[in-house]
Amino acid sequence: MFVERAEIPVQNGMEEEFSEMMTNKGTSILAAAAGCSSAKVGRGVENPDKFILLLEWDNLEAHIAFTKTAEFADFVTLAKPYFAGPSNVEHFKLI
Repeated sequence: MFVERAEIPVQNGMEEEFSEMMTNKGTSILAAAAGCSSAKVGRGVENPDKFILLLEWDNLEAHIAFTKTAEFADFVTLAKPYFAGPSNVEHFKLI
């Protein structure tokens, strides 16, 4: 199992709308992906325009396969307009 962590900078003034979109649609799309066992989103305390997305994947293959699906494209279409810049994405293998 591994964790994907993405820090997402959100455009000023769009934080509440992004939070609502992720709560109502975004995390549901991600959590429904084959091999995704958990999808959570959080908002920065010190920097409320920064969000974190934590995904737990069964394996790397499931994660890679998801990035080639229509569902992933749907998620990107929903989330990208809120981005204030590139997200910082890292992957961690759980030990």
